Amino acid sequence: MLAVTNTFATPDWVMRKVARRLVNNTVFAANVNRSYDSSYKQQGVKMGDTVTARLPQRYQVTVGAVMVATPLTDQTVAITITDQSNIGFEYDSWHATLEVDDYMERYGNPAVDALVNNIDYTGLARCYLNVSKSVGVPAVVPGSTGTLPQAATQTYLDAVTKLFDAAVPDPYVAMLTSDMHAYLMNGTIGLFSPSGSIAANFRRGQFGNDALGIDRWFKTQNAPTHVVGALGGTPLVNGAGQTGATILGDGTGGAVTGYFKQGDVIRFAGVNEINPLSHQSVGRLKDFVVTADVDAPAAATLSIPISPSIIISGPWRTCSAAPANNAAITTFGHASSYAALSTPQGLVYNRDAFCLVMADLMLPRGLWVSERISNAKLGISIRMLKHHDIINDVSPARLDTAHGWKTIRETLACGVCS
Repeated sequence: MLAVTNTFATPDWVMRKVARRLVNNTVFAANVNRSYDSSYKQQGVKMGDTVTARLPQRYQVTVGAVMVATPLTDQTVAITITDQSNIGFEYDSWHATLEVDDYMERYGNPAVDALVNNIDYTGLARCYLNVSKSVGVPAVVPGSTGTLPQAATQTYLDAVTKLFDAAVPDPYVAMLTSDMHAYLMNGTIGLFSPSGSIAANFRRGQFGNDALGIDRWFKTQNAPTHVVGALGGTPLVNGAGQTGATILGDGTGGAVTGYFKQGDVIRFAGVNEINPLSHQSVGRLKDFVVTADVDAPAAATLSIPISPSIIISGPWRTCSAAPANNAAITTFGHASSYAALSTPQGLVYNRDAFCLVMADLMLPRGLWVSERISNAKLGISIRMLKHHDIINDVSPARLDTAHGWKTIRETLACGVCS
């Protein structure tokens, strides 16, 4: 009994080590907005608990002496706890007796690593689907073709240019696949040779220093892969003057299941990006992301849900003009060349584009161990529960997190195809 008791005599120590490992191994989760966690500081939070985030106001400048007031319109977004992730494991008292010193190494560390991976993976997989800006060519890793180093850097420079032209404040963060990282490093090794002082403070997954207008670079094994829609035909806008979050089109060449896929980035001929401060065109076609899968009917118009909405006037204007009738619709820059291609997605963004919230799960009574680490400074909350089954002489344990992801300002991000 003494040996078993000693194993769990310091659950606080165990949880502190768990917390440190979780914080030190996050990549995407460590580089997004975490300011809304305090809104969930309540015992026994449940899935579905929601808070509302207010987005910054936008204004329109009036030239001249006469004042024209801009209507104050609060733009809000709901952030919801959607996931409870857990790792469960058990072992008998024989192993607990003989291997007390290896407790964290054998059981805790692998469990925390799996939880970290799940949090980062779900965040990247969900958030990229909401990002409209896009650079690169589907199924072509930046730098894998063309002349180095220009070929390796141009795509990332294009991303920075799109963010800058959209008045996105720096610093910028880049999340890359391992292939993106490899070609970038191969072509520009001089830009990513950190000094000794930087190397001493490397986080896992981070490489190099600020370069190409990007402050922090990370590689992650959790970058999602997007499969482009089936496409086909010569898609065109059906009807002039359309605005809002749905655009009608035709010219698909017949009935096609999954013509567009959620996350496809499309453009309309003649519809340009604008600078949100000056409201002037930047001379480049505006990117829109398809927000749901779309099937093309056999002989009817195609209804395409998009984000952002097409707004052509006022302080919340998003683009230079509404598309004309029969304006060409392209997907990742072409009508149909990238149909059904798989394209891993990187990101370049300001950390306020995305938000992760973690909440305190309730602590049940009557268990051998019922502990929780909740640290506002580190931005984490993780619970450990442990009990003993005297019939089978095993000790089941579990680690849990409750969290939710949200793209709160997609305008602050740009996807990178590879």
